[in-house]
Amino acid sequence: MQMNSLDDLLNESYATKYVDQGSDQWEQIRAGRFTSSEIWKIMECGTRPMTHEELAARPKSGKGSATKNIADPTKMGDKGMTYIYQKVAEVLTGRAKPGSYAYPLVYGKETEPQAVEHFEKVTGLECFETGFEPFSDHAGGSPDRLIGDDEGLEIKCPFQSENQISYLMLTDRFDLKNNYPDHYWQVVSLLLFTGRKKWHFCTFDPRMIKDEHKMTHLEILASDVAEDFERINTALTAAIKIKLETLALLTTLNT
Repeated sequence: MQMNSLDDLLNESYATKYVDQGSDQWEQIRAGRFTSSEIWKIMECGTRPMTHEELAARPKSGKGSATKNIADPTKMGDKGMTYIYQKVAEVLTGRAKPGSYAYPLVYGKETEPQAVEHFEKVTGLECFETGFEPFSDHAGGSPDRLIGDDEGLEIKCPFQSENQISYLMLTDRFDLKNNYPDHYWQVVSLLLFTGRKKWHFCTFDPRMIKDEHKMTHLEILASDVAEDFERINTALTAAIKIKLETLALLTTLNT
């Protein structure tokens, strides 16, 4: 695989859209970029002390009455800092961190075409493959499929059928956010990165006997998650700042 220069990896013109997923160029273009599949790591933000106004607004008793700190999306938690350092390492090596080849992930990838076929049959929608969708110089995502001009699809194929039971219990985006924040932030970031209006989140298990148990299907509208777009932008801004400051510091220390 050809190594990239730091200038290449920080130059938006390098980020050609629709690079085939899994290709060498796809691996290169992802190096150093915060991606939709892992953006949840910077969404698990740190905390800050509450202001006097926020302290005064706490419940007088019960849950929350003793809280003194509040989530702050401009501050990174431990997972966020580790993820940022991973991106710094990718810039300095010119290589994205290798993906896992654990069998559950291999199973999911192998089952995905069947899942898409089932989704198209049930919904009547036609999906098409795409590549990497860059979001400025430092982020982007790889949608599983796009639909028409305004929609997209994220599909999961659980290796263990008991996980499909949990997915079948989901009723709306709030359930998804509360129970599977990694999937939620992936979908919302893809909406933001692509500028599309609707994203379909599905899970598929072909081993279920009845069709109604084979697929979970939620729809998330961009118009309903505007506040979370702002949260992603805030967290990304903070993460990018730390990444660039770290790169600058390392450059200074080694000159």
